[in-house]
Amino acid sequence: MAGATAALLPLVLQLMGLALAPGMGREPLLPSSTQRRDGGWGEPSPASDYPPTAAIVLTAAEGPDIPHGWGHLQSQGRLQGGPLLPSTPGPPGRQGPWGLYLPEVLSTWESCLGSLLSTQAPSSSSLAFTPAPHRPSLLPWMVGSRWTRVGHRMPPPSPARGKTSPGNPPSPSPIGLAWILVPSGSVVPREPPGLADSRDYQPQAPAYSSALARAPRELWRPLEERLGRLEAEVTQLREQNQVLQGRVRQLESCECHPASPQCWGLGRAWPEGARWEPDACTACVCQDGAARCDPKPGLPRCRGCSHNGQTYGNGETFSTDACTTCRCLEGAVTCSQKPCPRGPCLEPGACCPHCEPGCEYEGQLYEEGANFPSSSNPCLQCSCLTSLVHCVPMKCLPVPCPEPVLRPGHCCPTCQGCTEGGSHQEHGQEWTTPGDPCRICQCLEGHIRCRQHECASLCPYPARPLPGTCCPVCDGCFLNGREYRSGEPVGSGDPCLHCRCANGSVQCEPLPCPATPCRYPGRIPGKCCPVCDGCEYQGHQYQSQETFRLQESGRCVHCTCQAGEVSCEEQECPVAPCALPDSGPQLCPACVLDGEEFAEGVQWEPDGQPCMACSCQAGVPMCRALLCSPAPCQHPTRPLGACCPSCESCTYHGQVYANGQNFTDADRPCHACRCEDGTVTCSLVNCPPTTCARPQRGPGQCCPRCPDCVLEKQVFVDGERFSHPRDPCQECQCQEGQAHCQPRVCPTASCAHPLPGLCCQHNCNGCAFGGKEYPSGADFPHPSDPCRLCRCLSGNVQCLARRCPPLLCPEPAMLPGKCCPQCPATPSSCPRPGSKVPAHHQEHFSPPDDPCRLCLCLDGSVSCQRLPCPPVPCTHPRQGPCCPSCDGCRYQGKEFTSGERFPSPTARCHVCLCWEGSVRCEPRACAPAQCPFPARGDCCPTCDGCEYLGESYLSSQEFPDPREPCSWCTCLGGFVTCGRRPCEPLGCSHPLTLPGHCCPTCQGCLYHGVTAASGETLPDPLDPTCSLCTCQEGSMSCRKKPCPPALCPHPSPGPCFCPVCHSCLSHGQEHQDGEAFEGPPGSCERCRCQAGQVSCVRLPCPPLPCPLQVTEQGSCCPRCRGCLVRGEEHPEGSSWEPPDSPCSSCMCHEGVVTCARIQCVTSCAQPRQGPSDCCPRCSDCEHKGRKYEPGESFQPGADPCEVCICELQPEGPPSVRCHRRQCPSLVGCPASQLLPPGPQHCCPTCAKALSHCTEGLLGSELALPDPCYTCQCQDLTWLCIQRACPELSCPLLERHTPSGSCCPVCQECVVDVDGRRVADGESWQDPSNACITCTCRRGHVDCHLQECQAPSCPHGWAKVREAGRCCERCQAPTQSCLHQGQQVASGEHWAVDACTSCSCVAGTVRCHSQRCPLLFCNPDEAPALHPGSCCPHCLPRPASCMAFGDPHYRTFDGRLLHFQGSCSYVLAKDCRGGNFSVHVTNDDRGRSGVSWTQEVAVLLGDVTVQLLQGRVVTVDGRPVALPFLREPLLYAELRGRTVILHAQSGLQVLWDGQSQVEVRVPGSYRGQVCGLCGNFNGFAQDDLRGPEGLLLSTEAAFGNSWQVPEGPGPGRPCSKGQEVDPCRAAGYRARREANARCGVLKSSPFSRCHAVVPLEPFFAACVYDLCACGLGSAADTCLCDALEAYASHCRQAGVTPAWRGPTLCVVGCPLDRGFMFDECGPPCPRTCFNQHVPLGELAAHCVRPCVPGCQCPAGLVEHEAHCIPPEACPQVLLTGDQLPSTLPSPSREPQGPP
Repeated sequence: MAGATAALLPLVLQLMGLALAPGMGREPLLPSSTQRRDGGWGEPSPASDYPPTAAIVLTAAEGPDIPHGWGHLQSQGRLQGGPLLPSTPGPPGRQGPWGLYLPEVLSTWESCLGSLLSTQAPSSSSLAFTPAPHRPSLLPWMVGSRWTRVGHRMPPPSPARGKTSPGNPPSPSPIGLAWILVPSGSVVPREPPGLADSRDYQPQAPAYSSALARAPRELWRPLEERLGRLEAEVTQLREQNQVLQGRVRQLESCECHPASPQCWGLGRAWPEGARWEPDACTACVCQDGAARCDPKPGLPRCRGCSHNGQTYGNGETFSTDACTTCRCLEGAVTCSQKPCPRGPCLEPGACCPHCEPGCEYEGQLYEEGANFPSSSNPCLQCSCLTSLVHCVPMKCLPVPCPEPVLRPGHCCPTCQGCTEGGSHQEHGQEWTTPGDPCRICQCLEGHIRCRQHECASLCPYPARPLPGTCCPVCDGCFLNGREYRSGEPVGSGDPCLHCRCANGSVQCEPLPCPATPCRYPGRIPGKCCPVCDGCEYQGHQYQSQETFRLQESGRCVHCTCQAGEVSCEEQECPVAPCALPDSGPQLCPACVLDGEEFAEGVQWEPDGQPCMACSCQAGVPMCRALLCSPAPCQHPTRPLGACCPSCESCTYHGQVYANGQNFTDADRPCHACRCEDGTVTCSLVNCPPTTCARPQRGPGQCCPRCPDCVLEKQVFVDGERFSHPRDPCQECQCQEGQAHCQPRVCPTASCAHPLPGLCCQHNCNGCAFGGKEYPSGADFPHPSDPCRLCRCLSGNVQCLARRCPPLLCPEPAMLPGKCCPQCPATPSSCPRPGSKVPAHHQEHFSPPDDPCRLCLCLDGSVSCQRLPCPPVPCTHPRQGPCCPSCDGCRYQGKEFTSGERFPSPTARCHVCLCWEGSVRCEPRACAPAQCPFPARGDCCPTCDGCEYLGESYLSSQEFPDPREPCSWCTCLGGFVTCGRRPCEPLGCSHPLTLPGHCCPTCQGCLYHGVTAASGETLPDPLDPTCSLCTCQEGSMSCRKKPCPPALCPHPSPGPCFCPVCHSCLSHGQEHQDGEAFEGPPGSCERCRCQAGQVSCVRLPCPPLPCPLQVTEQGSCCPRCRGCLVRGEEHPEGSSWEPPDSPCSSCMCHEGVVTCARIQCVTSCAQPRQGPSDCCPRCSDCEHKGRKYEPGESFQPGADPCEVCICELQPEGPPSVRCHRRQCPSLVGCPASQLLPPGPQHCCPTCAKALSHCTEGLLGSELALPDPCYTCQCQDLTWLCIQRACPELSCPLLERHTPSGSCCPVCQECVVDVDGRRVADGESWQDPSNACITCTCRRGHVDCHLQECQAPSCPHGWAKVREAGRCCERCQAPTQSCLHQGQQVASGEHWAVDACTSCSCVAGTVRCHSQRCPLLFCNPDEAPALHPGSCCPHCLPRPASCMAFGDPHYRTFDGRLLHFQGSCSYVLAKDCRGGNFSVHVTNDDRGRSGVSWTQEVAVLLGDVTVQLLQGRVVTVDGRPVALPFLREPLLYAELRGRTVILHAQSGLQVLWDGQSQVEVRVPGSYRGQVCGLCGNFNGFAQDDLRGPEGLLLSTEAAFGNSWQVPEGPGPGRPCSKGQEVDPCRAAGYRARREANARCGVLKSSPFSRCHAVVPLEPFFAACVYDLCACGLGSAADTCLCDALEAYASHCRQAGVTPAWRGPTLCVVGCPLDRGFMFDECGPPCPRTCFNQHVPLGELAAHCVRPCVPGCQCPAGLVEHEAHCIPPEACPQVLLTGDQLPSTLPSPSREPQGPP
C-alpha cells in the first residue's frame, strides 16, 4: 500500500502540474554565500531556461489583519500586495497578465491544495510557490518541480511517538512548517530572506515518508476520494484560467480616449460651453477646458482697469512683481508693497529681507520657543526650537472617573462630570458649596476647582447676606452689631438727630423743633430744642436772669437774659486808670484772663471760642461776640473750629456735600441735586422713554423702567436675547418681564455624519457613526460588518469591503465569522419555509413569519437564530422593526420623536423632553414673578392679581390694610401699594386724634404730648412754673403768669423773672441772700451777701512745717519749696533721673537731694538687658503666679528695700525691672537721733529736723557717716552725690573694702579671657590696638587712648600703621588692591554692608563678617531689620499695599482702587504715632486725565527720602549712592532692578524706578495707618475713608481728599482725579487689542495663581492701562507693568509664575559676568561673605522680599557684581559677637547686577 501511495503521489501532482522533488525533505538547507546578479539565489540550473524569480509564501496561520482561513502573503522578491512581477523579464507577451492575476490565482491554488497537504504538513504550515513566466498556465509548469521544506525546526520523535497515526499525530513545530515549490532542476535558495532559522534545521522527512508507506488501507480510501474531487477542480481551474486570459487580451486591446474638457469655478466643475457669473460685474464661459471671464459691458460701476497692457476687472487684485500688490477699483489702480509676514519665513527674499525666528506648521505660525498641540493629531505636543518643529506623543494622565469619554479633537479621555459627596455635576457646571455660599466650585473635565467669591463694596453699611447667599446687600443696614431694614430708625448716640437706614447708608436729620414764644431761646445740655429757660445771644449761651456786658459800636451795653428775652441798656464806660498826666509817663497794668497775661492793646481769640474776640483796654480784658455776616449762599457749612459758616461746601438735609458734587435727594428720588459754592440746586430728572407696555418703578427709584427677567436665578435686561441657562438648545428673549424661549434653529450640516454638539449636530470636524465618534482622518472597522473598513473624512464616512479572491465554485458559501465566501466541499441545498425554491448552500434567509430571525443553509442543514439586538444606551427606546432604537422615545405608551417636548402625563406642571431615546421630566421652569406679591396660577405665579398677607385680590382691587386699620391698599399687576386714608384739612393748630379714629379732630388739643379738652387750662409743658395754656377748639394758647409786686427799691429778678428783694451784686456777679463767695482775684478775701449788702474778711493762711516757703504770684498763701537743682525745682518726695547720668537716680527729701547709681536686682532666672537698659529685665510681668499690670510694683523678696515695677515697652510685651530703693541723706542728723527702719520699711529716719542749706552755707561741703556720699550746699539745697566706684577685674572673693573707704579694691588685675594677672601699678599695651595703654590700679584696669597727629604724606605715598605701633606713618607706594574694578590703596578700610567690613592689606582684600545667632519667629511674625544693624529681629507679619499702572492701588486689606489725580498724595501714613509718611506724586501720561506714579517721598521724622525715576535716590535733597545707611533711621539698597528702603519702624518701600511702588508695614500697625492704602483693619469695604474719618462715595473723591497741599512758592501744575474711562475714549479697536494682549493673564503660565489671587481686577486694570497708553512701545511698557503687578501678588501668595518669554517683557542679564534671570530668586543670595551660613539660617534672617532679577547659578556666589566660584573669594574672618566698625566706603559703592 505504501508503494501504491508513493506511485500515486506523482500522478496526483502530474494532474496538478506539479512534480515532487527527489528526496523531498531529506536534505538540510545550507547557506549560500553567493547571490546571483539577476536577483535569484544559488547557482543557476542548466535544465531551466529561466531562473527562479519571486517567491510567495502563503501561510495558513492567522495574523492580526487576516481572517481565519486566509494566509500570510510574504514577499521574497518585490511583492507589495499588488501585481507580482518577476525580477527578470519573462517570455514576450506573457509578463503583463501573468503578473497581474498571480495573487488571485495563488489564492485559488491554496484552497485546492489544502485538503491534500493536510495529511503531510501541520495546520500552521505555509506553501511557497515560485512562478515561472515562460508558460501560459501555471499548473503544467509545476509538473516536474520539487518541493523543499525550509525554515522550521522539528524536535526528534520521542520513543512514545515513534509512529505517526491518526491517534498520535506528529507534534507541530513551534514555528510552523513551510513548503516551497520550485521548478524542477532549479537550485533551492540556501537562505532566502526572512527565513532565518534554516541553519538549525534537523531533517524530519524520513519519518513522514515511512509513515506514508506504512499507512493502512483505511487512510488510502479518503485520499482517493479527495484526489478524485481534486482532479475535477483542477479541470475547472484550467477552464477559468482560459477565461481570465481572454479577459486580459480584451483589456490589452483597449485604447485610451481623452475625456471632454471641464472648467472649475465657484467651487464646482462646469462642462464645455457653460456660462456663469462669479459676481455682478463678471461673466465667465468654459472654452477648451479654460475659464474665460470678462467684465459685463454697459455697467459704469463695473469699469475695469488697464495696467501695463493688461486688462483687469473692477475689484480685481493682481501682482506686478513678487513684492507689489495692486487692486483695480472703478477704473483706478492702486499698488502697495506686500506686507512681510510677522511669523517665520523659510529664507529671506527680495521683499522681506529679514526673517523672524519661528516656525510654520500645518498652516499656522508659531513664535520661537512656543509649545503647541498639533491641529491634525491632538495626541502630538509640538515645540518650535531654532525654526524647526519637534513633536512628541502626549502621555495621558490617569483620569479619576470610572467611565471617561474621548471628546473629538482631544487626545486624552476626560471625565464627563464630577462626583463629590454623593452628588454629581456636569462638565462646566458651577455651584456653591453647602454652608459656605461664598465658595464657588466648578466642574472642569472631572476636576472640581473652587474659588472665593469677591464681593463689591456698594454701600458703607450693607446688610448681612441673605440666607444661602454670599455678598452683603444694600437692602438694609448692619450697624453696631444689629440689622436695620431700609427706612427703619437707627440710633446715632445723639438724641437731637433722627437717623434712618437708607439702602445700606445712614442718613441723619435734626429733630424738628416747635416754635418758641421768645426771641432768643437758649439751649440746655441734654435737650435738643431751644427753650425759653435761657438765652442765646450773638452766639453765646446765657442762663436765665444772667447779666452780661457787650461792647457795640464803642458803647458799653449792659444786658440781662430773662426767659429767652434779652434786654440791654447803655452804660457809661469807666475812666481808664492809665490816662497820661501832664507830669510824665505812667505804666499801664497788663490784662490777665484765664491765668494768661496779655499786654495793653493786644487783641486775641480765647481758646476753644472761635466766635469771641478779646482785647486788653486799660488793664481790663474786654471780650465780645463776633457777628457773622450773612453767607452769600443758601446752604453754607460751618467748618470745624471756625466761627462763621462758609460757602466752601453745602449742608443739605443734615448731610455735607463737597462743592461740585452731584447727588440725589434721598427724600425726593426724582430730584437730581448739585452743590455749587454752598448752594444746592435741584432739578427734576428727565426719564428716558420706555419700550414696554407696563414699566415699573421700584422703591427709591424715580424713573420707571421695563422689568428685568429672572430665569434660573439669573437676571436679564428687557429686550436681551440669551441662551437658556439650563438648556443651551433654547434661545430666549426678555420681553415685558417674561422670558420667552423657543428651540434654537440648527443650521444644516454640510456633511453626512457630523459630530453632535450641545444642541445641533453640524460639526464636520469628525464623524458620528454607529454610536461612536471619530476624528477626521481616522480609520475604523465597520460597527456591524467586520469585513468592511471605514474612514472618516470631514464628517463623511466612506466604507469599503475587504477584497476577496474569486472562487471556482458556482455557489460559494459565507461561513459565520468569515469575511469572504468559500466553496463548500459538497454543497447541498436546504428546504426554505414557505417557498418551493430551496435555499442554496451557505445562503442566508429569514422565515416569512419572523423577519427578526436569520437562518443559514449549511450543507443541507438549516440553523436559525434571532437577530442580536445591541444594548441601547437610552432609557426609553422606541421599538424598531426588530430591535429597540434610540432615534425616538416610547414613554407611557406613546411614541415621541427625538428633541420633542411634551407635558408629563403623570406629573402636573412637569415638562418632559425626549432626547435620543431617553425621557427626562422636570418641573416646568417658572420665571420668577416680576412683582412682589404675585397671585397663584395653574403652575407658575402670575402678576394678574395679588396675594397679600395670605389673602388673594384681583388686579385694580382696593382693600383695607389688614395690619393698619387707617391704611387703604390697592392691588395693581402684582404690586400692593398702601397708604393712609386721606383726612380733611383742619383749621386748628393742635388737633387731637381720638382713640379708635383715624383722622384728628378739633374737639380737643394735643400739645407737646399732653392732651387737653376744649376749654381746659393747664400748666405749660415747656414752662410749667411760669406759664399757663388754654385749649380752645383744637388750638392751644399760652401766656405768662402775673408777678406779685416787689416792695423794695432795688429788686432783683427772681423765679419766673419776677422782681424779688433777695440778692447782692458784686463785681458784676449776682449772689443770693446768705451766699458766701470768694472775693476779687488776688484779694485773698471771703465775702457774704446779707440783706443786699456784701461784707468781706481776709482769709488766714495755715502754718507750714518747712523753713523754705515761697508765695506764688496770684496766690494768697505761701507754700513749701522743694529742692532746687541746676535752676530746676523738684517737688518734695519726687524722684528723677539726672540728664548727665542715665543710670543714676536722684530724690528730694526735706530740701536735701540725694543722687546715687541704681542698684539692680534680678527677679527671674534668665533676664535680658537691652542696649538702653540700666538694669536687666524679665520678659513677663508675672511673679510667683500673679500677673501685674503696667505701672504696678511689688516686693520680690523679704528685703523691703527691693522693688520691681512692671513697665510698658516700645515694642513687644511689658517687662519687669527691679532695683533697690534709694534712701535719702540725713544731713545734720546726730547719730543719737538716728532711728532704724521699722518692719517693712527700708530707710532709717532722723528724730529731729535736718540741717538746712542757708545762704551762709552756700558752697560748703558736709561729710556724712556714709563715706560713699559727699554733700554740698547749692541753691539753698543740700546736694548729696554717691561716689561711683570703678569696675574691678578681679573675682568677687578677692575684693575687700578698706576701713573708712567707700569702694572695694584688689591686689592685682585679671586681664584677657585666659585669666592673665597683672600686679598693681603695672602697665601694658592692648594687643588688638596699639594706641591703647592700660594700667592696673588696685584691681581696676585704667586704659588711655593715645592721640596721634595725622602725618602729611607726599603725593602717592600711603599712610600705614605698622604692627605694634599706634600712629600712622608715611610709606612709599606699595601694592594696592583691586575692588569693584578700581584700585584701592593699601590700608584703606570700607564697609560692604551692615555685617561685613573690608580693608586692603599689602595688595590683598581682607574682610571681617559677623554671623548672627539663629532667629526663630512665630508663625504670625517675620524677620525685620533695624537700619544699620546686622542681625534681624521678629516683628508682626507685614501687610502690603501696591500702586501700579495708571495708577491702581491695592490696599492693605486687598481692595483695588483706580484714581487718576496728577498731584501729590498721601499713600500710607502712621496716623497715630506719626513715625512715617509715604507720599506719591503722579504725572500725566498718554491720554488726557490718566496719570502714573512719577516719584515717591518717604518722610521719617525730619528726614525726607525721595525715590525718583531711573532708581535715583535723594536724602534731604542730595543724591546718594546705594547702598546708603543713616543710622538708626533708614537703609536703602538696590536689589536687581528694585530699590528697597528699610526704615526703623519696620517699614519697607519697594520702587521699580518707573511707576510701581509697594509699601509694607508690620502687623503692629494694624488699624493705625491711613491714606490711599486704606486703614489696615482687615475690612476692605471701609477703605474709602478720608482724612476726617468719613466714608466717601467715589474713588475720585477719596483720592482727592488725600492730596498733599503744595508748599510756598510756585508749584508744578496738577489736576484733581476724575472718573475716567480711557477705553471709551480710545475706541473699539484699541479696546479689542487691549483685551487680546491682556489675555496673557488668562494663559497657562498664570493658571496656578488664579486660585490664590483673583484675576478679574488685575485683568480689568491691564485693559484700562493699555487703553490709556496708546500704541507703540508705551503699550509694551504698560503691559509689562500690569503683568508684573499680578506676578508680584502671586509671589506674595506663594506662587511664582514663569510668564516672561523671548519676546514678552524680557529682562537682560549680564551673561559675561555669569548672571542668569530668575523670576523669584533668593532675596538674600549667596555671596563671599555669607557662604559659610547654612541656607536655612540665611533664609530665616532675610528681610527682603522676593523680586525678579539677575541671580548667580547654582555653585557660584556673587562678589563685586560677578558670579565666581566660592574658592575664588577673598579671605573672610568670622566674628560672632562684634559688629563691624562703621567705616567710610571707597569712592564708588558696589552695585548689584543689573
